[in-house]
Amino acid sequence: MIRPVRRSGGRGTVPYALAGFAGGLVVGAVAWRRQQNVAHDQLFAASPVQRVAALGWLCRTPSVENARLLRDYIRWERRPTLRRRAELALDRLLLALES
Repeated sequence: MIRPVRRSGGRGTVPYALAGFAGGLVVGAVAWRRQQNVAHDQLFAASPVQRVAALGWLCRTPSVENARLLRDYIRWERRPTLRRRAELALDRLLLALES
């Protein structure tokens, strides 16, 4: 018995793949924003992800106390990438406080 060959319609799946990709980006962005809001007091946490999220939150809320906290964090942090990120955050925070 001969079975008919079924062609897969490549054009029909492209919109679904793009929609899935876009949906994944949106969900990821929302989850990251929520992580930043939750982890604002986790600057000295054991998890590097929580520390990065806390740095993001501190950048969005400039204050003299946050600048002092970032200075302490820069002295404490052992990972060079996180330390550089904190230094950039402190520079941006100080610029925001000056204006």
